[in-house]
Amino acid sequence: MITVLINLNLPLHHSLKANTIIQLLLLFLILLAAYQVSRMRNNEKYILGLLPVNLDLTKKDGPGIKKPTAKSWIKKLQSKYRKLSKKEKELLEVVNRKQEELHQVTYFDILTQLPNRTKMTEEFEKRLNNHTECSKYGATEDIAIYILDIDRFRTINELYGRHAGDQVLIKVTERLRNLLGEEAIIARESEDEIFIMLDCGTEASCKETGRAIVDLFTQPFKVEESTFYVTASIGISRYPDNAQDMEALLQQAEIAMYKVKRSGKNNFHLFEASDAAAIERKRRIEFGLKEALAKNELYLAYQPKVIMETEEMYGVEALLRWEHPILGTVPPMEFIPVAEEAGIINEIGYWVIHEAVRQTKVWQEKNLFLHISVNVSALQLEDQYFGNKVKNVLELYDLDPSYFIVEITESVMTKGEQANRIIQELHGYGIKVAIDDFGTGYSSLSVLNNVLVDMVKIDKSFIDHIASKSNTASLVKTMIQMGKSLDFKIIAEGIETIEQLDFLRENLCEYGQGYYFSKPVTPCEILNLSADNNAMKMI
Repeated sequence: MITVLINLNLPLHHSLKANTIIQLLLLFLILLAAYQVSRMRNNEKYILGLLPVNLDLTKKDGPGIKKPTAKSWIKKLQSKYRKLSKKEKELLEVVNRKQEELHQVTYFDILTQLPNRTKMTEEFEKRLNNHTECSKYGATEDIAIYILDIDRFRTINELYGRHAGDQVLIKVTERLRNLLGEEAIIARESEDEIFIMLDCGTEASCKETGRAIVDLFTQPFKVEESTFYVTASIGISRYPDNAQDMEALLQQAEIAMYKVKRSGKNNFHLFEASDAAAIERKRRIEFGLKEALAKNELYLAYQPKVIMETEEMYGVEALLRWEHPILGTVPPMEFIPVAEEAGIINEIGYWVIHEAVRQTKVWQEKNLFLHISVNVSALQLEDQYFGNKVKNVLELYDLDPSYFIVEITESVMTKGEQANRIIQELHGYGIKVAIDDFGTGYSSLSVLNNVLVDMVKIDKSFIDHIASKSNTASLVKTMIQMGKSLDFKIIAEGIETIEQLDFLRENLCEYGQGYYFSKPVTPCEILNLSADNNAMKMI
């Protein structure tokens, strides 16, 4: 607050007349009003610009001197204010417009005009207050939070452009509004995620709504001349059963949504306590992986690969293992996806290559010459220097490249030119390449014919049923014949029974591995297993 000094030029000995007191009171009210105007403009000094200078409410001596009264001062003030307000009118309009734009950007999505996360959180707090008031009278209703993720939405953007993706998103929100009504809060969080908040009486009704939302996607979305078939994965959490605040509810709904993603998408899931335990385990795995290498918690086990006719061991497959200090043995199928998601798979993958090559060289120094194969993640092959790095490791340990095999999954074959370039580079260094888990992915005969592949490994899921399902047996026969026609070496994975072994031998499958021969073992046990193999046959 500022202090305004007004020179009233009143003698101390002079007693104020009644009309002077009235004028002073009126002046005080005017000053107070002017000060309030200043505060409204967030500039308390603004009042100084409004005030006429040298205010004097007393009569001065001398001819021709007029006495300024409160009334004349008001006229001067009004005149000056009119001029200022006229000049400032457009400015004030611009300020108001900018404030409205700022509010829109702060609380709403530009594309869909839906509320955003901030606005939905505010609405949740309002409903929470109403919920608290109603609970005093025994009338309460749960609040449900839904996170909807449009499956494979990025594919639409990549193949058809962002305009098509935006139009699909707008049509999705229109269907949601028609289904849920005006009472539901529908908010957009990111490119392909939508938040929904609505009153939900029971758990059953929440699930019914979840099913209804999933069913919205059974009909395609038409954008101009294109038709898009999309699905949605939905996670649900409930107040007050699952959590008491918006952040926790959103976190739990997201956990539930990702559970749907992992289990096949196109469905909904209501958060459960066990889901929290699963996500906590995943977090432990992610954080633990970042320290596992430094703490020597990762190690390799080696499963023998044999020549089917003689059952002689010609090589091994290096299999990554992890002994967590708290969780115990964590299976690769659980921690490898986490490592890929966390962006540390390359670091782990190159450690595996180093360790496998080192161990192979140690065996050779003990007169045991084995081929060693290493599984490589699709993400590792995105590294343009992958082939050169593998070559450097082989040179570091002075290992002949012909003993080293890189195993890739069928999904890698769909990467096109990048995968083919890497494979060609590996071949140029003398490194062999095998397709792992053949029959479970997307590779076609044309792809196999155009890519330099040395070996194809028939997946265990086929081997499991060759003795019990005629269709599977016929399929495996075809795979073996195809391999011979394309000059691939065929390796059968997961052999566990004598019946499986006999079938594969009868159909001239040359190589195999599985628990029938040996489970994955330590380097020392490999030495023991090789004691009876006096001749190691090369592929």
